[in-house]
Amino acid sequence: MIIDCKSLDFSTAYATLRLFQSGPLGDWTHEGRAHAYGAKFLLDWDVSPLFPLINAIVPDARLYETPIYIKFALNAHLCAFYPHEGAFSPVKGYAEAVAFLDDLLAFIKDVHARRAEITPNYKKFKPASALDIFQLLPRTNCRACGHATCLAFAAAVSRQKSPPSDCPHLGRPVEEMALFPVFDAQGRLIRTIALEIDSSALRESIHQKETQIQTLRSRLESFEQEQTRQIQDTNQRLPDPLSRREIQVLQMLAGGFTNRQISNRLHISEHTVKSHVVHIFNKIGVNDRTQASVWAVSHRLLE
Repeated sequence: MIIDCKSLDFSTAYATLRLFQSGPLGDWTHEGRAHAYGAKFLLDWDVSPLFPLINAIVPDARLYETPIYIKFALNAHLCAFYPHEGAFSPVKGYAEAVAFLDDLLAFIKDVHARRAEITPNYKKFKPASALDIFQLLPRTNCRACGHATCLAFAAAVSRQKSPPSDCPHLGRPVEEMALFPVFDAQGRLIRTIALEIDSSALRESIHQKETQIQTLRSRLESFEQEQTRQIQDTNQRLPDPLSRREIQVLQMLAGGFTNRQISNRLHISEHTVKSHVVHIFNKIGVNDRTQASVWAVSHRLLE
């Protein structure tokens, strides 16, 4: 990727920096009816080759196609760049605008310096109408998507805050297209080619794996519940049942832990561990750690 400038000269940005009114800002209530300002400036070189890089490294950045510009957040400011101009907000005044412009242009210089290390993200933000998306949904407000209503989910999908796949009732698309980039000799994106793809096999594979995971999770939960019941039943049959802490110590003892290791794991003193071990021996009727371990294994007290 090459920017057609020998050096990143931002003198034009500082010379053309201007403020514009952007409405009240709630944080500044102590200044009465103070208003937030936005700031805009010009550039004498094309910054658009950096857009895919910013799109790749800044969370929630949005790259637009027509007209081409990028919007992103930096240090609690909303920033936007067109090929030869930029803007940001909010600021309280000109001095703060100049100070933030320093930070913003330092960020741009850093992206430019690291351009060879960053994998560009050419994905464009193309918002669909929330009402159009709403027409595709079951409109039952089942909340399986995690939103209170289907309309709220449609709005989230429109803003690309939620994927359409979060709705289990959404029908399959009629067709799916993948966009592939075409670059010139200098590595600049000149166009994209759309190819039809079929992701049905991938979706089916993902569904099968999710089903397997859910089955394994259910089996694990059942096993843990059964194990807990087994431990409780075994313990209750003792003349003097073990305490919760004594069961922990016995399990670790049977696992080969020394008193010091048990002390460190349970954050108790070694003297307390020794006391627990003596009580365990007396309650289960054994004389040493080996016998205690065998008893724990035979009575399925190990986790």
